[in-house]
Amino acid sequence: MEILNLLLYLGKRGAIAKPVTITTSKMGSKLGISQQSISRWLITLEKDGMISREKGIRSYFVQITPVGKKYMQEKRNELNEIFERSGKIVMRGKVVSGMLDGKYYMSLKKYSEKIKSRLGFKPYPGTLNIRLDTIDDSQCKKKLCAMKGTEIPGFRRGGRTFGSVRCFPCRISGVKGAVLIPERSHYGLEVLEIISPFNLRQRLKLSNGDDVKVKVIVG
Repeated sequence: MEILNLLLYLGKRGAIAKPVTITTSKMGSKLGISQQSISRWLITLEKDGMISREKGIRSYFVQITPVGKKYMQEKRNELNEIFERSGKIVMRGKVVSGMLDGKYYMSLKKYSEKIKSRLGFKPYPGTLNIRLDTIDDSQCKKKLCAMKGTEIPGFRRGGRTFGSVRCFPCRISGVKGAVLIPERSHYGLEVLEIISPFNLRQRLKLSNGDDVKVKVIVG
């Protein structure tokens, strides 16, 4: 566990892409581990080829090697399997402004009535848009896109075709909602569109740039 915690600490500081400056005292304080233990674990990581390390005047320049990156990826895959078996996918991101499409589509009776009958709530006319933080989070959305979910069928109105939407129940800070995977979307894997019976911005006092965690139920 210490090995993974150290690699996560280094990874968050950008050590996958380039060497970063660290001190054992600051690292130990942040992780709740003694400075002596940090030094021993860094030596172990270096011997195992997971990091490269160069001593500076009062600090070290440390970078995660391909071996260390592979170890982290293996652990990530194990965690993904655990989350999938538990029936939940967790993604993190920041609140961003949308294109106001969600407000229009969720106000359409054909969509809102089907959502109410299949998800158990009438959607607030609008979506909360979340820009996902990392590639891992985007990969989680990619997995979601490959799943069946609850389908809201498309329809035609006035010569215009409205595409189908798949929904996945979710929770944001305990508030229920659903992630939308539209058949047609302006957004790529980096953005989540979320509906709820509530105006989530007001209910959770959210502004652009605020961090949020979305727990999606996929079981």
